Parts: sequence; structure tokens; C-alpha cells
Amino acid sequence: MNSTISSVFSPKKHIYNLEGQRLTVKITNNPFDFSPHTLFSLAARKNKKRGFLFVSNVLGKHVPVNPFIPMLAGVALAVKFLSEIHGVYHADTQAIVKALKGEEPAKRIYELMVQRSLVVLSEETLFIGFAETATGLGHAAFSLFDNAHYLHTTREQIPLLDSELNFTEDHSHAVNHRCYPLDTKSLESSKMIVLVDDEITTGNTALNIIRAIHGKFPKSDYVVLSLLDWRTTEDRSVFSKLEQQLDTKIHTISLLKGEIAVDGDPIREPIDRVDSTVGTDGFEEAHVFPELKFLDIPDRVKVCSKDSTGYKNVSPYLKLTGRFGLSSKDNLKLVRLAKDIGEELKKDRMGEKTLCLGTGEFMYFPMLVAAHMGEGIRYHSTTRSPIYPFAKPQYAIQNGFAYISPDEASITNYLYNVPLQYYDEVYLFMEREVSHERLVPMLTIFRELGIPRLVLVMGTSGKEVPLDD
Repeated sequence: MNSTISSVFSPKKHIYNLEGQRLTVKITNNPFDFSPHTLFSLAARKNKKRGFLFVSNVLGKHVPVNPFIPMLAGVALAVKFLSEIHGVYHADTQAIVKALKGEEPAKRIYELMVQRSLVVLSEETLFIGFAETATGLGHAAFSLFDNAHYLHTTREQIPLLDSELNFTEDHSHAVNHRCYPLDTKSLESSKMIVLVDDEITTGNTALNIIRAIHGKFPKSDYVVLSLLDWRTTEDRSVFSKLEQQLDTKIHTISLLKGEIAVDGDPIREPIDRVDSTVGTDGFEEAHVFPELKFLDIPDRVKVCSKDSTGYKNVSPYLKLTGRFGLSSKDNLKLVRLAKDIGEELKKDRMGEKTLCLGTGEFMYFPMLVAAHMGEGIRYHSTTRSPIYPFAKPQYAIQNGFAYISPDEASITNYLYNVPLQYYDEVYLFMEREVSHERLVPMLTIFRELGIPRLVLVMGTSGKEVPLDD
């Protein structure tokens, strides 16, 4: 993919040629003066509604990164929220921005920042991160504050719990969102709701959840935080109309704002091997057994999930991920726990180049663990997002592998941007144990990639084993 500045007289306009489509991106607001490539690259997406994708370079989802980068990306949104909504300038703002730009060591800046006391918000605030891509981003933004709560939406079905909020993401490959807070107090008592997403294109997803919240727990103020904001004038008018309709205020805050224009047609037909769909045929299961480590974490939610075939996974969920809601106090416990686990896994490492992978919505906790595992770590996550890989300069997705989801037999998951025979080892983090049979399609990918060592780290299991066993 080629990316060029369209004119020496219009440095804020960028043109991306994208396998049949041409995107013109005009930057209209860039308060921290980010280079667009610092925040995103472009890729062609397998989606009839929108055939392109802004792939974040700071999110830790599709692109492997230093694990401190996605945490700082969330904090960058948090300090901008603090400034614009509460009129408070955070002392580390410029250092955070420089670290995201690569001008300061991300680890040092993050550790400096967390040594400070949490920022106490003047009014109780609930942060909600959108699954699956922004579960970690929302958690990272929330982590800066006291007097706050965090909850992330989920695509999973949990039969024993009632979803308090149901809404859709209309342009997505997986449209249905659910919310399962164990206690609705944070929804009821919070004076402000802050919605966190990596990107808003039309803003319809944010408006859909605001309607769902306002019908049950009306608020006077909502805030939408996003790394990127591409809404048109018409889209913004829809926000204004909903404000009037609900008699509320909807604030929008982003790191970069602009307008996009699309010419040409997206890819419609399958193309030569751009990814590999991996199943069990042709592989002997004995050859794909990884090393197993189960985390001895006592805080669990003992409910099962059910997939579309009726299969139930009875392994409990972790309580502190955000799926069921957590407070600022809970998060401090999570931070200490992740540090202890990361330091133990650091001792277990055998290679110099180590990849830590989150899975699906399970992003923030593995990211936080990975940050404490030493030098030479890269972190990102598997995803549901179907994207065309091309090995071309500046193109966001260089290679990709597709496999049947261990959690949902009807869903295809993807792993992107893992070079052949590059990493010495992979630590693959899963929140809950699933059967080996269901893991085989995913595990065979790592054999194809020629990675010598695979360590599967399970958050919960019916047969708990201490980490150092």
C-alpha cells in the first residue's frame, strides 16, 4: 500500500491506495501533533458494509507492540478527558505523548506515572470499553482514576446472568453487545458515563448504547473517548439531535479528528493465499501440545458460557477483568496481581524475543502481565476482525491466520502480523480453560510459524495448579 501526502500545500491531507480503494484522509484536529502513522495504518477489510479498516498502531490488537504503549494510549485519552471535562492538566501529559511518539522510553514514562497517586474524580464516573477491540483501551483509561468504575461490553452469552444493556454495532462483523455487571450500583450511582472505543466512524455504536443506558439509568452527561474520530458533519448533527431528544449532553474527545473520503471498490472476491484457515485435518494432536500454566487467582465468577451450538464452557471467568464491573480499589488489586504473575513468568522465559498474546476480549490483564516480563516482549491479541493481509510496505496487516474459535464454533478468529520463525517463544493467555480438541485449530498455527516454544497460560480451570508448578 502506498501512502502519500497529497500536496505540499496541504500537509494535513493524506492519500492511501488500498487494493482497489483510495482513501483520502484530511486531519482537522490533532492537539498532540501526532503523525498519522504513529496512531494507525490502513488495511482492506472483509466486510460488505465497509471495505477498509484503520488498524491501530498503539492498541495492542492487530499489531505487536511494546506492552507499555497500549496502556499509555489509554492514559493519553484519560488525561485529555481530565483536561477537557474537568479542567485539570495532568503533569505527565507531554511525557505520555512523547512516549507514544517514540521520543521517550514508554516503560519509564508509564512507571513514573503510576508512582503518582490516582486522580480523584470530583464525581463518581463509570467507564465502559467496547468489545472486543477496546476492552483494554477502556481499562487503561479508567486506570488513572479514583472514584471510578469500569465495565466492558461483551459478545459472549452467559445464560445464568441477565444482560443489563443490549445494543448493536451496526457496521461490525459481530453486531451484538451485552453487559453483565454483577452489581448495577455503578450504573445507577455514577454521575457521568464515559464510553471508550478505538475509533468512531459514524458514532452510531456510541449512540446505541447511550439510548440503552438512558432508558434505564438516565444521566445528564455522557463522554465518548476515542483514539480516532472520523464523523461527518451529518454524523455530528445526529449526536446533537439525540442530546435534544434525551435532554442530555454528549461530549466527544479524541486524539485525532478528521474526515475521510473513499473512491473505488473494495475487494469482493477471495484472493491468493492471504491467510490460512487452520483446522484439525492433517495435523496430529500430539504434536501441538503446549506447556500449560494455570494461574492461581481466587477472584472468579462461577458462571458458564454457551455458544451457538449449545456447548457450555463451565470454567469460571476471572472477576477482575472488567467484564463484570470493577472499582478503582479492585483495579489496584489487579495491578498487584499482574505484577506478581509477570515477575514469575519472567523467570520462566527461555528466549530473547517473546510474544505475549491476549485472546479476543481478554486483552488488558495479559497486557499488564506482559509489561512485567522483562525486555524483548511484544504484545498483541487475537481478533474476530477479518482483514486481507498483504506483504507490502506500510500496509497494516503483513500476514494472517484464520482458525475456528475455541469459545464459539461458528466464529472464525484471526492472528495477524506474526513473522515466520521470528519469535523464540509465545505465551498465549486465555481467560478460561477449554478442551484440547477445541484448541487444536489455534495451536497448529504456531507450528506453521516455526515458533519453538509455546506456553499456554490459563486464567481459570476446574483443576487449579499453582503458577510455579
